[in-house]
Amino acid sequence: MAGVAGPMLRRDKPQGTRFLTGLLVGGSIASLLLAAVLFGLGTLLEWWLPPHARLVAVAVSLVVLGLADIANRTPHTWRQVPQAYVRSIPPGRLGLVWGFDLSLLFTTQKSTSLTWAALAGTGLLVPSAAGYVLVGMTVLGVLTIAVRSVYYSVNGMPDQGDRIRPWFTLIRRTCGVALLAVAAVVTLGNW
Repeated sequence: MAGVAGPMLRRDKPQGTRFLTGLLVGGSIASLLLAAVLFGLGTLLEWWLPPHARLVAVAVSLVVLGLADIANRTPHTWRQVPQAYVRSIPPGRLGLVWGFDLSLLFTTQKSTSLTWAALAGTGLLVPSAAGYVLVGMTVLGVLTIAVRSVYYSVNGMPDQGDRIRPWFTLIRRTCGVALLAVAAVVTLGNW
């Protein structure tokens, strides 16, 4: 997204701002929809499963997701937001569509399993916080994109080429180890 918003901000600041605003609004709407589903499912699981069973389910989920990241096999679909829209949709609407698409979480590629871990932990342990967690993730993501976009609009996009791939692998594996550590803390802290 920074690769789109940065050039927009460089060419025309109002267009870039409309794109980022649309990204935030579309993302927040999709996050709230997904939060309603997560809240409903999580509330049902609270009724059906005792707290200990939900903690075990979270720990198992974290271990599976952590191992997937370490093996460089983060679960996701092989799809990105539709790139063809860049030239056919005005910036504000483009941000709205892309923000909605990205915040549905199940429809695009993932760099790490942290998103899935957040969904599992929130849904199984604190479903009442689903709205805060998911909208918070969206706001944090859009703020990160905005900061990177402003930086790139001033300094230009770096030539990334194949140099960034090893960083993704390192970040993914580091997140995998972190998920395993959190699973250990959850498990040991509740026995």
